[in-house]
Amino acid sequence: MEKKRVGVITFHNYDNYGAILQSFALQKKLRELGTWPEIIDYNCEYINNPFRLVNLKEKGLFNYIYGAIGHICYIPRRRKCNKFRKHMKYSEPVTRNNMQAVAGKYDIYLAGSDQIWDYKLTNFDQTYFLNFPAKGKKKCSYAASIGEHIPPEQYRGDYQKLLSGFDKILVRESYGADIVKELTGEKPDIVCDPTLLLTAEEWSELLKEPHIRGKYILVYQLGINTEIVDFARRLKNKTGLQIVYVPFPLVGLLKCRCNITAGPSEWMGLFKNAEYVISDSFHGIVYALLFNRKFFAKSDGHHKNRRVEELLNLVNMTDRTMNHVSEEQLTEELDFTYANEQIDRFRQSSLQKLKEMIDSL
Repeated sequence: MEKKRVGVITFHNYDNYGAILQSFALQKKLRELGTWPEIIDYNCEYINNPFRLVNLKEKGLFNYIYGAIGHICYIPRRRKCNKFRKHMKYSEPVTRNNMQAVAGKYDIYLAGSDQIWDYKLTNFDQTYFLNFPAKGKKKCSYAASIGEHIPPEQYRGDYQKLLSGFDKILVRESYGADIVKELTGEKPDIVCDPTLLLTAEEWSELLKEPHIRGKYILVYQLGINTEIVDFARRLKNKTGLQIVYVPFPLVGLLKCRCNITAGPSEWMGLFKNAEYVISDSFHGIVYALLFNRKFFAKSDGHHKNRRVEELLNLVNMTDRTMNHVSEEQLTEELDFTYANEQIDRFRQSSLQKLKEMIDSL
């Protein structure tokens, strides 16, 4: 029997660790399910070219500057990110103007994972809603996320029309499922992020061990705020451990070892070997949990991070947010038994739902 060809559209070519690793994980599991998966090499200019002046008007000055800074910071790691991407199979490069090149190539078109349905993040790029496949092609999503921005009234009609064209929808968060139900009348199932589809042992085969002497506190920060810097200083003073920062403190002064060149393999190695992890990143907390590292999460910032909150609720570790930590909790040991069991249950149920979806299309 010929394998089903699956074209996946997601955030794959943005030099963000979580984006790259979730792309890899989903393609790996689709292949193990007996399909022939390929990531559609789509380039969203709004995301990948933060220096375009039109973005200044659309994003606002703060987000424009922040995006430009982030883009510059990613340059040193780009070579290693591209090396890791060699683990994945891609289509020919396409843009919004020539999606017809892949419109009939696959049996199934799959959107996800990551925040591909966040209208602000993509400037409501409808390519991520599969508006391009040829008529009659099957359309589905896996762990698609609406992100932190609820669609405003002006986009609701488009969201409804686009989502109603899917044969099957699986989303990553419960609030995303509620929004999809409100728009389409059907509530989709919730599945785990693709990075959680792989076990710690599977990820360990791909990581690189860090060359750091002694124990350390790993800080992985995406947002601009001083709270993480202050908390890292507090933990350092309590433990006496050195701080490794990825990429570097965006604001505030802190004596630390900065790492702006780590690729995905090196990044995972930093997590696996850290004594503590501090992060405002969803995927940062994912890998802290997978590798059973003592961690502290920041879930309230420029945008309230409901993705992190749902993850902490799943594993019953809502007390690991920075604003809830007492002096005693700073150095207490953590028992990951329940968290590991919950993640494994979620992993198995999500893999089953992915299999059932692919088999039904």
